[in-house]
Amino acid sequence: MIDSNDKSILGSILIVDDSLEHLNFLAEMLNSYGYLTIKAENAEIARIKTEYHNPDLILLDIILPEVDGYKFCQSLKYHPNTSDIPIIFMSDLDELFDKIKAFKVGGVDYIPKPFQVEEVVARVENQLALKRQKIQLTQEIERRQQVEEILCESRSLLASVLNSSPDGIAAFKAVRDQTGKIAYFRCVVANPRFAKLIGQPPNSLVGQRVLKSMIDKLDHTLFEQLVQVVEMGETLNQEFRFNIHHTQNWYQITAVKNGEGFAVTIRDISEGKEWEMLLNETSQNIYQQAISDSLTQIGNRRAFDHYLQQEWHRAKREQLVLSLILADIDYFKSYNDHYGHQAGDECLRQIAQAIHDAVKRPADFVARYGGEEFAVILPNTDIEGAKLVAELIHSQIHQLQLPHPQSTVCPFITLSQGVSACVPQPEDSLKMLIARTDGALYQAKEQGRDRIVEG
Repeated sequence: MIDSNDKSILGSILIVDDSLEHLNFLAEMLNSYGYLTIKAENAEIARIKTEYHNPDLILLDIILPEVDGYKFCQSLKYHPNTSDIPIIFMSDLDELFDKIKAFKVGGVDYIPKPFQVEEVVARVENQLALKRQKIQLTQEIERRQQVEEILCESRSLLASVLNSSPDGIAAFKAVRDQTGKIAYFRCVVANPRFAKLIGQPPNSLVGQRVLKSMIDKLDHTLFEQLVQVVEMGETLNQEFRFNIHHTQNWYQITAVKNGEGFAVTIRDISEGKEWEMLLNETSQNIYQQAISDSLTQIGNRRAFDHYLQQEWHRAKREQLVLSLILADIDYFKSYNDHYGHQAGDECLRQIAQAIHDAVKRPADFVARYGGEEFAVILPNTDIEGAKLVAELIHSQIHQLQLPHPQSTVCPFITLSQGVSACVPQPEDSLKMLIARTDGALYQAKEQGRDRIVEG
């Protein structure tokens, strides 16, 4: 058989004839048409060359020495390696040629002698074309059988994967109303896990309609999000909390467009979500502890430094005003010495709470600056606004009426406050703002305490 990649050769033909004249004539003629020819003068040589070359076609003379063409043809048809080779008989017009016998032993056509070139070529090409079609048909059948086997294996594998998956997996097709709007979804396939996760019996979902009202019971936003998956091709990947059979669980849902519908996976993440929430709560507690003063529960010095620097850079970048208040409890050491540290700690807690209550905006920040000192950061607040906050703090402290007989200013706890504000310029530094405010606090103490001084 010729190499199928060799396009220069139309096919290989074994010519079997005891006449050298006929052999040479046919060989030269067929060679000129682009065929590869193999010559044999008797049945034995023909058998050897058939097994070796596996030709695409055999031209076989009826009259051969020792074994005639009928018997030789029949022997080839009995052998599985040569049974598919088409055989065209050749005979002289004056020879007795039994056509019925020729077809019975496996012949496909015959060519009379003397040879007519056009007839020989036509019959040869016809048989080779038929053989090529037969080969193509056989290959197509084999290919389809292979595809069917692969599909069967794939279905079996898919079913195995679906049924054993820890995730719920399903596919839905969108069904539209007369206006073209998606009215509901119909379940095409769903594994047992999917049915269980949404509280349905196994094998109960396929073919069922899933209405908007049914999905709304799980989450009122989910239906429209699934519509967007189908209409816009947007992938849905979101966590939902559903109440199924009176149990609240967390689910991770991923849906992707699939033709006129969507494929979806659903995973129960309740346990992981509980751990995540616990971890977030723990992390938040740790963070709060890191930035909070353990005694007063307001910001600590570390948090103050960080927030003030952050707001300073923002004010400098956006040319906004930034105000700072520093406050100090008057004669707190005397208070502590008289009442003891436990009472002193309680005093600090009440003062911190009073200052915190006086500061209203979320962006404002209250911190324990050190010992009995407190600080208030007021972003985007001018000096007049800062003094109003300081006055409110002053009023809150006086309302506490915390006894302080050792104070030379007032029989109750009082505060001295320094206030300053600025719009940071390129040449300004944060230390400058702190120094000005601290200087104002010092002046408040020097001027008799229990007062507010602008720096």
